[in-house]
Amino acid sequence: MTEPALAERRVAMAREITEHLTAESTQDLEALLAGMTEDCYNLVMCDPSPLYQGPKEVARRYRGLWTAFPDLQVRLRRIVAIEGDQAVTEHTLSGTHHGPLFGTAPTGRSVQVDTVVIWEFAGERIRGETVYFDLATMFRQVGALALGGPTPLFPPGKRGTTSGM
Repeated sequence: MTEPALAERRVAMAREITEHLTAESTQDLEALLAGMTEDCYNLVMCDPSPLYQGPKEVARRYRGLWTAFPDLQVRLRRIVAIEGDQAVTEHTLSGTHHGPLFGTAPTGRSVQVDTVVIWEFAGERIRGETVYFDLATMFRQVGALALGGPTPLFPPGKRGTTSGM
């Protein structure tokens, strides 16, 4: 592929990602799925059942997300890379917890969590998303996980020692 053709492909992929995130934030399931292939998938790494395979399962995942966060907004922070048929992006996901979230009852609390997505493309359409985010942070923000104050990884006097050096 020539350099101009590669640049054009990167622009098309970035545009499709932006349109997908807009559909996600506006809860436009029809537009969201229209930009995905028939063999689409979502792999949500922190989900107890992480793989959503096919349009019906992907739709179920998004409906669940929108139920948990009816005011969900996904803001693209940056496109890290686009190479071949893959792209990597960073986002900020925000919303108010008004529906069940991984078995946690609604709390009405606000959530803001950073995410990383690896996108797989087939031609001009999205085949899949592999999503990474910190579920502990999300649970802490909704009040489902209580963590104490800042605790050092190695408290004074408890640091590991290395023998033989």
